[in-house]
Amino acid sequence: MVGLRARHFKWQAYLRIPKALRDSYGGRQFLYETLKATDKRAAQIEGMAWEVGVRADWAARTAVSPATSIRHLYETFRAGISEADFAVDGDPHAFDNFTAGIDYELEKIAEAVGTREMTEPEQAKVWALNDAAALHKGRTVPLRASLEPRFSELATDYMRLWRKTAGLKKTNTGQQKQATLDLFASFIQDKPIRQVRPADAAEFVDALRELDPNWARTGRAREEGEELDWRAIQRQFGGRAAGLSDATVNRHVAALAGFWEWAFEREHCEGRNPFKGHRRNLKQGRNKHGYIAWELDEVQELFSPPPKRSDLMEAMLVAMFTGMRRSEIASLTFGQIRCEDGVGFIDVTDAKTVAGVRHVPLHPKLFWLSRRAEKADDASRIWPEFSSEGPSNHPGGDLGKLFTAHKSKRGFKGGLKVFHSFRKNFVGQLERKGVPQNEVAQLVGHEKRGLTFGVYGTNLTPQRGAELVALIDYPGVNLPRPGDTP
Repeated sequence: MVGLRARHFKWQAYLRIPKALRDSYGGRQFLYETLKATDKRAAQIEGMAWEVGVRADWAARTAVSPATSIRHLYETFRAGISEADFAVDGDPHAFDNFTAGIDYELEKIAEAVGTREMTEPEQAKVWALNDAAALHKGRTVPLRASLEPRFSELATDYMRLWRKTAGLKKTNTGQQKQATLDLFASFIQDKPIRQVRPADAAEFVDALRELDPNWARTGRAREEGEELDWRAIQRQFGGRAAGLSDATVNRHVAALAGFWEWAFEREHCEGRNPFKGHRRNLKQGRNKHGYIAWELDEVQELFSPPPKRSDLMEAMLVAMFTGMRRSEIASLTFGQIRCEDGVGFIDVTDAKTVAGVRHVPLHPKLFWLSRRAEKADDASRIWPEFSSEGPSNHPGGDLGKLFTAHKSKRGFKGGLKVFHSFRKNFVGQLERKGVPQNEVAQLVGHEKRGLTFGVYGTNLTPQRGAELVALIDYPGVNLPRPGDTP
């Protein structure tokens, strides 16, 4: 907001210069303008008009869209209109002295503009004056499309607030949400969310169902380092007979529906949520396929011969005998291999959920981890060759890719049997041996079911956990024996 000060019997307006533009002003922090007005009221009005013009120039020199620029100009001038400053006497036909002052300012702008087109600052000022008068008379201020934030601008605010959610863990979810919002913004050519119709949402979802499932994984999804816009994506990857899976489409729809609800609460849109009703129910075996545990002969095939990379082979063994998640295994440090009350265990501290923070007893087949940890630095990762990636900075993705390549060489195709399937083997064996569900849940990092066990239940003792883990066995499978040194 512009400031005023009296200087040498004149009024001077001043503005703080944005940090990004201070170099172009010789490092100065403030910009000053000596005004022609001789009284404070006239100086305030002249100063606000000067501020609008300066901010318009600043917006043109920075990466600000025209819509953002004129909205900011409007808001700046609108905030400076007060009844005390704009009231004038002498017009018997005016609604009151305040509207008389508004009319006087509008007449001055009309005289200055004449027959030419109004500039953005002038247009913003006219809207601000008219809206101030309408509110003063108790009328409804009209919605102006030029002042509505673009879809992408609003999405930026939404994601900024979403990332501040208390207790939010770093995952790929934020990256996925942002990608969905960017994709839809390109589809609607970044018009305001208020202008999004149900037909827009339906057309977008229909196109997703015909979009190449691998479109985002290929280098062709970028053009000279820039993301392709919606039309380019459709030309290269659209119209496929088998498009994105129902689960993936549902994820896109859920992200957009959530964004709409957020915008609706802040009065950026109205009406029913156009993304509701597009979600498809997922049914096991039809459009939802859960992971399947490995058969014993398949496990043997995976180790005949073992993977060339020892870190991949060892990670597979840990998954088989602990049921741990891929990201939990890949990011393990030597300091997480611990021992208490004579029981060795893996201290899982950075888990997917609160329930995932747990102690996983070491199976006898994994005692080599304890011996190796005795000779290593606690902070060092056990398998540092797994590359970290994604917002969560976890190396689990790299481990997954390596395993997928390995299983493919062994003739296992498709997505039903993957690294996560070892977790299925672990849980399945305990289930078949009659281990209570709440105890299995604690070993694999799931919430215990129900109020009784979830709130009032007790944790597994180290000894009991070790007894349960020792039940895991792969009879007839000839497994490799890792060495004790890194």
